[in-house]
This record gives sequence, C-alpha cells and structure tokens, in this order.
Amino acid sequence: MGKHLSDVQRLLIQTAWSKPGQRYDEIAQETGYSVTYLKQDAGPKLWRMLSDILGEKVKKSNFRGAMERRASVLPELSSPEATALQKSSLPTPSDPSAALQKDDEGKIVHQSQIDAIHRYQDWGEAPDVSIFYDRSDETAILEHWIVTNHCRLVGLFGMGGIGKTHLSVKLAERFQEQFDYVIWRSLRNAPPLQQILTSQLQFITNSEETDLPATVDEKLSLLIDYLRKHRCLLILDNVETILRGGERTGFYRQGYEEYGNFFKRLGECRHNSCLVLTSREKPKEIALMQGDTLPVRCLTLQGLDASAGGQLLQLKGCYWESGSQCQVLVERYSGNPLALKIVASAIQELFEGSLTEFLKYKTIVLDEIRVVFDQQFNRLPELEKTILYWMAIHQEPVSVEKLHSDICPSVSQATLIETVNSLLQRSLIEKQANQFSLQLVLMEYATNLVKEQPSRLAVELGLEFNEAEVLDSDYSGELDETELDVVAGGGYARPELVIWNRIPNPLELFNSSPHRKDSLSPATSRVSNRHLLNSLLRTGKMPVPQ
Repeated sequence: MGKHLSDVQRLLIQTAWSKPGQRYDEIAQETGYSVTYLKQDAGPKLWRMLSDILGEKVKKSNFRGAMERRASVLPELSSPEATALQKSSLPTPSDPSAALQKDDEGKIVHQSQIDAIHRYQDWGEAPDVSIFYDRSDETAILEHWIVTNHCRLVGLFGMGGIGKTHLSVKLAERFQEQFDYVIWRSLRNAPPLQQILTSQLQFITNSEETDLPATVDEKLSLLIDYLRKHRCLLILDNVETILRGGERTGFYRQGYEEYGNFFKRLGECRHNSCLVLTSREKPKEIALMQGDTLPVRCLTLQGLDASAGGQLLQLKGCYWESGSQCQVLVERYSGNPLALKIVASAIQELFEGSLTEFLKYKTIVLDEIRVVFDQQFNRLPELEKTILYWMAIHQEPVSVEKLHSDICPSVSQATLIETVNSLLQRSLIEKQANQFSLQLVLMEYATNLVKEQPSRLAVELGLEFNEAEVLDSDYSGELDETELDVVAGGGYARPELVIWNRIPNPLELFNSSPHRKDSLSPATSRVSNRHLLNSLLRTGKMPVPQ
C-alpha cells in the first residue's frame, strides 16, 4: 500500500515548485507552522526522501529543476514514497528510458542506483590514494574498531609524512558502504569549528546555511542528533593545526578551544557514527577518553616495512643490487613514506636511481626532509628540545632515570615524566619496555642540530667558526664515565656542549672575527678564546670581554 505525503510535505513541495525563493520564516508566517519545525525537521526529512527517490541531492532551492530532470524515473520506481510523489500532480517527462544505463557487467541499472553510490559522500580536498602502500595490519585493526566495535572516535597519530592522511582516505573508501554518509575535511588552514559544523550539517541535511542554528552549541547538538539517526563517517585531517605550539602538547590555539568540546561530546555521547581524526599531536580530551576497550581508541602509525618501502622506491625509479640495500635504506629513513619519496627523487636525479651509489654517502637528512621535521620541532617548548638533544647524544634507548641523572639543567622527576609523555603524544619518541628512543632519521636530524650549535654560539661570541670539521665528523654516542661525572656535577649547562667538548682541539676551530668591533689581536685571541670557550663549557654563559 502506498505511503501518502503528509500535509506539511505537500505544502513544502507546492511552495518549492511555485515559489522556490520563499524562505521558511515566510512560509511559517503564512501557514502557522513553527519555523523551527519547518527548517530543522519537516524540510530536511522531505528533501532527504526526495534525494533518495530522484537520485541526486535535492533541496528547496533546486527542487523544481531536479523534478524536471529526474521525474522521468518515477514510473520505474516502486517505493511507497515514489508512489506518493507520482500522485502529487507534478509534470512528468515522457521518456523514462533515458534514465537507464548498463553497469560494468552489462546489467541494466537505473540512474538512481548509480547516483546512490556517490550521493552521500563528500570528499572535500581528500588526496588521490589510487597508489597505496601496504597497511594491511593497520587496516585490519581499524576495521575491527570502526566496523565491528562501532567506536565513536578513532585517532590516527604519527610524525609528519608517516601516511596518516592517505590511510584516512583509504579507510573511508574501504568502509563507505557501511555508512550512510562519508564526509572528509582537512583542517590544514585551521578553519573555526563553526565552519566545519556548518559544512557537515549542510551536506547531511540538504539545508542552506541560513536554515541552520546560529550557535556552535546548537549546531553540535543538531549534528549529534543526525549522528544518532544515521551512520556517518566523519574524517578530520591535520588536527595539529588547531593545537598550540611552544608548550606541552594537547592544548588549543586561542579561538579554537571549542574543538575540545566537539571531540569530548562525540567521544562520550551515544550515537551510531564514527569520527576519525589524524594529527601529529594528541588533543588532551582524546588522551583522557581513549582505552583499549573503550569507544575512543588511538593508533600510532609506524613506518613502512622493507617490502612496502621497496614498492615505493621502485615506483620512483630506484633500483638496487641486493635486497639488503633496499632494507638498509628503508630502515635508515624509518620507513617514513614522505622521507622515502624525497630521497628517492634525489637518488633518481643524482645517481640515476642507483641505491648502491647513494648508500656510499652518509647523508640522511636532506633539506626537504629537514623542512618536514623543522615544522614539528619548532613547535616544541625548550625542555622538550633539550630532551631530544640528550636522546640524540645517547644514540640508544634510555630510561627516564637515566635522562634524569644526565640532563642539565636539572629538572624534577615529575616535570621530566610529563615532558617525556608530551613527546610521546607528539609521536616524536618511541617506547620500548621502560626505555625511550628516537627513530633513526629523527636521531640524525637531532644530532645535526646539536652539532650545529657551536657555530651558533660562535656567532654569539663574535667569532668565526670552522663548521665543516664538526658536521663532517661523528662526535655523538653514549656518554663515557668522565662525561657522566661532569654531567652529574652540573658541568654541561647545554647538551650541545657535550658534543663540542669531544671535538679535538676545539679552539682551533675559532678565529677572531674581523667584523667584531672589539676583536682581539692575534697574539691574545687564542688565550681569550680559551677563556670564553671554557666559560661556555662550564656554565653555558658568555663572559663579558674585558
């Protein structure tokens, strides 16, 4: 038996057909209906039903055009809504066959069936992931969380270039049939939450912006209501852009604090949908809500294995004489897909794709890779930078107790634990049992920063510095007993001075600068430089030249 249109649905259809420009408040004033009821309930439900029937997105402003284009499909449909709509006295074109096509298997399908596949997917600026490197283990975990366990919020975390964005798109493509709506959005340009909510609601409800509630709280409540009625997959990429830099991780930039409430409510409120977010850093609300058996879960992405990394290198035109060479290169860059793409391009340009030739050189951190790490490193507070320096000096996994005994200037154990945890939340360090370490490529990056510090301090002293001898040598490594004694006594006020003190004849690296106004004479410069350098080694502070 057919389902008849309600009075309010007929009213909206007649108005949209004859007066497409009339606003909901004007309709409400003429008919006595509540404007809220028309805008947030009856209208959205009607346009969504018509979208299902007509095979395209329908709203009040485009209803007549949609009917004129698609009314020919109605005789081919058998749903109750279609039957009711056929009785609505609207004009019907005469050639229904125009809406029929053949699918890839040669079967006759209706255009509305084809459109239904794309009708409720909004990919925003999602990248093309037609070329995707094996993430089968991660995908299996996420499928279990999202599809089987119906987790409400899932976080994908990892350092820059590790592949979070591509994996989020691939997940959406793979799981799209499990959801009524798929909406992918990037936060790269740090849009306010108001803008994101408006965009999501407009897509789900087929509404104009003027038809939506005004405040963020009202829009969030309306969104949650739809997340309960429909199974939606929402993806937010690059969440770190709304987080504050220069202090402990997880806190929001000024003006973006509302995102915290957004994550909290979607993680705690009952609904049938899932929000997936990607970030280099973990928002504090998610850190509090997550758990292995809770509806909020987090996955930290690791690098590609040798097999997947080798596929990437081959696609970039690289080749090697033995599988071990490929494995060495992938491990050298910790399987980071972006780093591998950058180095593969350099290998192609400089060595015609030969890994054998490239591996003859010790170079790991190319300029483009450094730019990626700089973006994340520059967001760190000074204490977190200092810890990374010390971990680079150790060159192997180190415990909190070891760091606490070594680090200078000294900090309380509680502060150190909080800082190490912050670095974990940023995906910059890895935990192995009760010890912490840096990935190989990040360790090389941090070591290079340490080695560059003497030249920077030389500038502070107004001295010229022979940087090549430091940068071309390896003075990093585990602290020996003498150095540990010096550290324990507070002898190194800056971690880079451990490296500096290892340089043979460090004073020979310096000369008086001809550009410094109070430059010393050659006869006295060596003595004065020794005084300055020794002072730096002892205190990290520069004495005022006499």
